[in-house]
Amino acid sequence: MSVLALHAEAQGQKGTRQVPKLVVNITIDQLRSDYLELFAPTYGTDGFLRLMEQGAIFEQASYPFRNIDQASAISSVVSGTTPFYHTITGEQWIDRASLRPVSPAPSDLAVSTIGDELKIATNGRGKVFAIAPTKTIAELAGGHAPNNVYWNSYGRKKWTSADITTQALQSISQEALGQDSIPDLLLLTYEAGGQDQQTYQQLDQEIARLVSQTETQVGKGNTLYVITSTGYCEENSTNYKIYHIPSGTFYINRTANLLNMYFGGLWGSGKYVETYFKNQLYLNTQLLESKRITITNATQRAKEFLLQSAGVKSVDIHLFEAHRGDLTIHLAPGWQLSDENTNQTEKTKVDLAFFPIIVFSSGIQSARVQAPVTVDRIAPSIAKAIRIRAPNASNALPLF
Repeated sequence: MSVLALHAEAQGQKGTRQVPKLVVNITIDQLRSDYLELFAPTYGTDGFLRLMEQGAIFEQASYPFRNIDQASAISSVVSGTTPFYHTITGEQWIDRASLRPVSPAPSDLAVSTIGDELKIATNGRGKVFAIAPTKTIAELAGGHAPNNVYWNSYGRKKWTSADITTQALQSISQEALGQDSIPDLLLLTYEAGGQDQQTYQQLDQEIARLVSQTETQVGKGNTLYVITSTGYCEENSTNYKIYHIPSGTFYINRTANLLNMYFGGLWGSGKYVETYFKNQLYLNTQLLESKRITITNATQRAKEFLLQSAGVKSVDIHLFEAHRGDLTIHLAPGWQLSDENTNQTEKTKVDLAFFPIIVFSSGIQSARVQAPVTVDRIAPSIAKAIRIRAPNASNALPLF
């Protein structure tokens, strides 16, 4: 039986599900299934354990694209699609005009979000609030027309999970979220980057506080919670060599210079690689055009050349895609990327094999679903629950 059929059958026994007055969509940066389960004996009864016992857990969730980071993940959760459509490819990218790194803003989101669709469906009366540790993530979660977004604007200390919960509860109270028949939406971003028992215990306590006090303010059974992860974790590979695990350092600045030399040998001197950023290379299209070399020919030759480099596992070509380099280099496991010109070494981001999507509401029967699912199904699921249209680039099926 499919996931949808399983839940349709379960819900059909109870009749039409009540439309929630408030939807709380929580994305936890770097939340890992293994750690969530490992530290479960230390949790209280009203946080993660309550949601996992009384809610539906989709245990094998994933993102349908590579090179995940917080910005691309959040944008995918709220838009129900991938960076190919919403165009938020990372926390920064190169502006082609200035050749400088820029951070994404809501105007860079090329599609609608679940918050936008709520605004459209309710003629602006449905309230949308987003809260995150940083401005970029709060704004992306909020979409194009939120009522307000909150982040740590002081910068002197990092916002904790307690700060996120406190701001969320203040917003529910002060803005009267969930107090009428028109659904409201609260988008929260927590962090589990500490990857230790204390981090997960603190998250558990804050989830318990959030759910308990929201029930008091909005009423028991009137809120739908959807919780998931950003789908990656940052790993430190410095100990690999000690244990003879294959590893190494890939120098992006050297690679750009070597590719320039290779092209120079083919087509004459010139700066063919206009710039590079992290694991991406940007080619000088004007120079190529002046030499009557097609961008397709150049990128294909570059890919063949780069694949011969130690540590390079694959190379993706992204022609004319917004906010991406022409070539994206993917390294082998255990390798790290370094830029000698800036003395910066990128932390290795490892895509999590699986992580959970937890759905908790009075209208959702408890279940553990083993079938693999993807996070682009969250936004259409919320849309179905509050009976509005899904975001305009979303074509994924709802989870429930």
